[in-house]
Amino acid sequence: MSEQEKLGAEEPSRIKMLLKGEVSKRYESLSNIVMVRNNGLNSEETTEARSELRAKGLGMKVVRNRISIQAFRAMGVADAEKLFNGPTAIIEAEDPVMAAKVAVDFVKKFNGKLEIVAGLLDGKVLDAKAVKSLAASKSKPELLAEISGMAKGPGSKVSAQIKGMGGKLASQLKSLVEKLEKDGAAA
Repeated sequence: MSEQEKLGAEEPSRIKMLLKGEVSKRYESLSNIVMVRNNGLNSEETTEARSELRAKGLGMKVVRNRISIQAFRAMGVADAEKLFNGPTAIIEAEDPVMAAKVAVDFVKKFNGKLEIVAGLLDGKVLDAKAVKSLAASKSKPELLAEISGMAKGPGSKVSAQIKGMGGKLASQLKSLVEKLEKDGAAA
């Protein structure tokens, strides 16, 4: 092997370094991802999965394992090579529960052709079991709707009670005015 070939083998190419830097920046900006392994999904199923994800505001990217391993190592993720073994895709979402729910649904829908590998939640790696239990919890929109309903409930009750008392008072005043008008007209 020539000296130049040895040098090329030891040093990553400029393109790979740029690509690794770009991938690292992308992963660092994402705090909620789920990694899935493709175990035989065909092109139609992949297209179906991607369109479902787009409809929910999520994305899925098939990643290059070596570059992703290097990027995750640079982020301080230990044992990154265990996360990227075989054809791997990353489901990206702002809501970690939504990404986990979609991944679990896809595993069921596609009869195990997708396998949950791991997840990344606020910089911490979750194993497949933790991702599945995360999917069982409520998503951010569900929790916000529940909190809104709880906050709205007492306010609407108080409003109804005030409106009810005001209505009674108004009807009593009206009947009193009508009575006084009758008495004034009769006199």
